[in-house]
Amino acid sequence: MKPFRTMIGIDPSGGRLAIVAVRRGVGGSSLAVPPLWHEPRTAKEPARYEEIEGVLGEFVARNGLVGAGAVLVLPAERVYLTRAAFPPMKGRDLRDAVEMELERLFPVPPSELRHGFRRLAALSVGGKIPLVVVATPSEYVDRWEEIVTRVGLSLSAAVPVAWAVGAALSGPGGPSGDPGRTAAVLRAAGAAVECTLFAAGEPFFCASGPCSPGSASEEGLSLARLGFVDPPSYVGDGPVDLFAPQGWYGKEGGEIEDGGVVFRVRGAVERSAASSLFVAGAGESGTPPEPFALLGAFGGALGKTTMDLLSPLRDGSVSGISRAFLAGSAVAALALGIAWPTAVAWKAKAEVRRLDAQVAALRPAAERYEETLSELDDAQERIAVLREEASVSGETLQILRELTDRIPNGTWLLSLRVEGRKVDIEGLSPSAAEIFPALTRDGRFRSVEFGAPITRQADNIERFKIRGEFVPPPSTPQATPPSAPASAPRSTPASAPASAPASAPASAPASAPASAPQPAPATAPATAPVSAPRSAPPSTPASPPAGAVR
Repeated sequence: MKPFRTMIGIDPSGGRLAIVAVRRGVGGSSLAVPPLWHEPRTAKEPARYEEIEGVLGEFVARNGLVGAGAVLVLPAERVYLTRAAFPPMKGRDLRDAVEMELERLFPVPPSELRHGFRRLAALSVGGKIPLVVVATPSEYVDRWEEIVTRVGLSLSAAVPVAWAVGAALSGPGGPSGDPGRTAAVLRAAGAAVECTLFAAGEPFFCASGPCSPGSASEEGLSLARLGFVDPPSYVGDGPVDLFAPQGWYGKEGGEIEDGGVVFRVRGAVERSAASSLFVAGAGESGTPPEPFALLGAFGGALGKTTMDLLSPLRDGSVSGISRAFLAGSAVAALALGIAWPTAVAWKAKAEVRRLDAQVAALRPAAERYEETLSELDDAQERIAVLREEASVSGETLQILRELTDRIPNGTWLLSLRVEGRKVDIEGLSPSAAEIFPALTRDGRFRSVEFGAPITRQADNIERFKIRGEFVPPPSTPQATPPSAPASAPRSTPASAPASAPASAPASAPASAPASAPQPAPATAPATAPVSAPRSAPPSTPASPPAGAVR
């Protein structure tokens, strides 16, 4: 626990902003920095909240108070306060009874309220338990909690202004806690006046009302008379101690009778807990605020209030059995906090050992599995290579077949290059111009073009160079080729010499020398190659040059 802690009290009563920072310590409480009092420049609520947030954020940053706790003082105009009596019952039953009565006590649905209650000093007539029940809209507290969080503070409590003022005036100079003693505290709240009534040191009435300039004292007494119309049963008949700003009701000790109620003027609050406020510096407005304007914020920051609607105690007290239960729970939580990490660590180590054993047992199988996957990948790569080679080889043969069918007779190929589906051919032909339409007639070759101009050689032989790209046929089942006609001879006619070959050699020209075999007769079978040249040029040998491809 820190020896010193700074707490900031925030009081927005009457539309103003009062901020008091108190440093709590073992030796008591004191002002941490001079308090701030600010009057917003606009009365419209959204703009006023933005201005208040900016002022509060600047105060926190300027004084290095980021991370400090904050107490919100709930203005009288934002608090519903009433008194009720319940039959004697246990604390838990009393809490449930109060919650069931909220809808009857206040004009707001219970789901939209934060509430709390305090047990008053003595039993009421009939032996019932007198309570003061307080509530405030949840939306108001949530909105201020967002503002406080954005400026770097943490909201620790939400205290009604009556209890905050009572905490600020606690001590020898404040309202007496003796049975039967009553007190009234009046203070200005912007354009309104605020009145809080105490009985035996406990608030039982708090209200505010508008007032014109100069009429705050009269309006304050009117509110006090209203609170004494139906006072608690234990209120005495003696005069009411009246605490008000200096100059409102004359000198100390004077008595004022108003509506059958006698008020005795009390002096300033120098002897109470709020005595340090008399040395407070000027607020942001530039005018030193009188101490009563800062009572709410100062009392909230002191932390001595018995009513907190942020986390209320409901019945205002904690029984001895509850204290014993809380102490036992704390001891059990401490023991559990010590034993739990050890148990978790031991269990974690046992689990790690078990997992290590399972990993060691599965490691050989995992290694074999990885080897099998590697071998399978190698086999798949080899199969893919073989399939690619097979597909390429088959397509190359198809390209050669298509070229053979299209090149005219009498043409010699000097070079043939196939790269994928791209084909470059170079050769000699009696009519090179016939090769281009032969290649493009049925779309089996595309992008066909001459790679070089046609040049004419001796004996009217033309040298050509053509390139193109093969287009494979669509993948449809090929029709069975028609059988040869019955009239087509299957063998050489009888007029042919017995030693004549069945078909003419593919590479023998028609005008071969006398020593060459006799050419086949006109009735030779149709299977003779159509690519054999009809006549070889005189300068061309009977057989193709070395390296030439037909």
